[in-house]
Amino acid sequence: MRYFTFFVLTCFFALTCKAQSQENVMHKNTNTNTNYQQTQGNIVTDTVREKPVLEERTIQSEKSGTYKSVSNPWFDVEKKDANFETSAQQLQSAKYQFETNYSNSRHQLYRRSPSPQELSNMRQSAQLYSAVLPESFENYFYNYLLNKYNPQQFPELEKAAILNPNQTEVQQELAVYGIATNNRKLSDSVTLQMINQNKITEGILAYAADLVNSVPGNSTLLLHGYTELISANYQVNLQNRTNIELISADLMQSPAYQENLSSKGFIMPGSTYVDTTFVREFCSLNASRNICLSMSFPKEYFQGISQSLNPVGLTFAYNSTIPDRNAWNMNLVQSVWKKDLLGISKDAQSDALSANYLPTLISIEQLYREYNRSEEAKEMSQLILSVATRAKKTGQLSKIKR
Repeated sequence: MRYFTFFVLTCFFALTCKAQSQENVMHKNTNTNTNYQQTQGNIVTDTVREKPVLEERTIQSEKSGTYKSVSNPWFDVEKKDANFETSAQQLQSAKYQFETNYSNSRHQLYRRSPSPQELSNMRQSAQLYSAVLPESFENYFYNYLLNKYNPQQFPELEKAAILNPNQTEVQQELAVYGIATNNRKLSDSVTLQMINQNKITEGILAYAADLVNSVPGNSTLLLHGYTELISANYQVNLQNRTNIELISADLMQSPAYQENLSSKGFIMPGSTYVDTTFVREFCSLNASRNICLSMSFPKEYFQGISQSLNPVGLTFAYNSTIPDRNAWNMNLVQSVWKKDLLGISKDAQSDALSANYLPTLISIEQLYREYNRSEEAKEMSQLILSVATRAKKTGQLSKIKR
């Protein structure tokens, strides 16, 4: 069975880089819906932001799988007059620079933190808005994003929320800040607002419930991006799952968040640059905390530790101490998850995430065959095909089963 589990893991990594929404998903182009008309002397600005989408879509260049940072040519122009007139074009260029670099940093397959060049470009843009339009949404929001999850910068986010309270990215940042600072009232209230606005769908909530129920008591659920983090936190609170610890790799960019984890007995890698190495080291240092990694992590994070991972529900358990994983998984499918709904399309985000059910379903099908329970195996095979169809993974699945 050990060899089969390793085979399933290997096949799953080949099956999908990650089944994420995406954010997923959230900050692609850091879109907004706000107009600013402001005149300062002879300075007139009109910044228009596009309709937001959620973060976490896995985006990869054809050659290297990474993005190049985008610099602003306006900052390379020699400023002959200290009191030069800043044009709307310069502000738009700064806006493009910030949002492109920020989006790029959020859609990498091997890191969550921005690169030094991306960070430098974003700071340049933020400084221009701070100097020219200090009361603008961009100034407040950009400065917060440069210092995310820092309690001292929260007033910047609050001001941005006053100017644009229904902007999706602002709502997400408010909810995540509440999670980072253990402010349940804030995180739950903003999450409920997003649910009522259908920014968090029923499909995502159902997936989050299955994800939370995948984790046994006295375990740590380690998450990658915002889509799962916000909805899973809501389900943890709704179910009163005080026996599991919810941790975000994204939030570990914050020294304050790391200090909070340290106070709970977690051992930190000693860096705030979060990438594949950081996550693997965190798991190794805290192996006794029964860590379950969401399957929505890009496969790059699992490289080098795949032999230590076993499918447990919608997670990979790291050096699992669960007495009987097979019994646990079988109970999830037969009694906890609504298996009759797993193969039914709901929305783009939850449909993509549904591929994460496949490793556990495949392992159960194999168990049924080993126990000569042919009817159950046939039923499971049909469910696997249904889920793979929903997730648009039938092509890859057929290759695995050959």
